[in-house]
Amino acid sequence: MNVDFSLNNNNGDLKLNQNLEILQDQINYLSDRIRNGKIKNVQNEEIKIKWIKALAYICKIHASIRKDEEVQEIREEIKNLKKVLQID
Repeated sequence: MNVDFSLNNNNGDLKLNQNLEILQDQINYLSDRIRNGKIKNVQNEEIKIKWIKALAYICKIHASIRKDEEVQEIREEIKNLKKVLQID
């Protein structure tokens, strides 16, 4: 699965939301596999550990994107407030 995180287009917000949805789907899938996956041998336990690491990594990416999105929103709010207050 290729995910394009670029925001250099007119549909940046749409792409960002789509990417966050994809990440959330993967978080849900991995969480389910971790909780409900059957472990029958040591090799499966190692796979489960890899799922947990993948889940942690995806959560980190998801949180980072959300943080960047919030920072951008705050910047826009500051810009709009400066316009209203006529501050350069």
